[in-house]
Amino acid sequence: MSRVMVRNYAETDRAAVLATFDSNLPEYFGDGDRGWLEETLDDPDGPALVVTVDGAVAAFGGYEIWEHYNKALLYWGMAARAYHRCGLGRLLLFERLIHVARHAVPATRYVTVDTSPLVAPFFEHCGFEQTAVWPEGYRSGMTMHELRFDLARTALPDLVARRDAALARVLDRLAAA
Repeated sequence: MSRVMVRNYAETDRAAVLATFDSNLPEYFGDGDRGWLEETLDDPDGPALVVTVDGAVAAFGGYEIWEHYNKALLYWGMAARAYHRCGLGRLLLFERLIHVARHAVPATRYVTVDTSPLVAPFFEHCGFEQTAVWPEGYRSGMTMHELRFDLARTALPDLVARRDAALARVLDRLAAA
């Protein structure tokens, strides 16, 4: 077994995903978000993935296709606090972008995300462009940043190379820990 794997979410991952969420409170999520995550886990709107480290869930995220628009929307996207700054978020992000590029039905051009001011720079660093800022855009009162990634501007081999680089970074950082 590889030390780090990305695979489809399974119902047996539920407790570990909720623990990952809880490890990120209160900085990364607002009041009431846990209930929303539980609803997502019960009935996902699209593919959901987990990243495991030594067989244990360490990150989670998915996406849904908006059939009437030319876009996919990333949902959730989190790494357990113990794994912050080791690259799991980047690995998960590029794995989701690749998945959208390969499997979205109907095929879509844009991948969008809404997130907090704390996380928006991560997406910008990964090639997303900010499209809107909504003060109190979340019911919790947190400001919402909307960003998008244009799949038409990036070739699939480039996404794969960025994912592979993220994986190499994760493995290096885990080895150094």
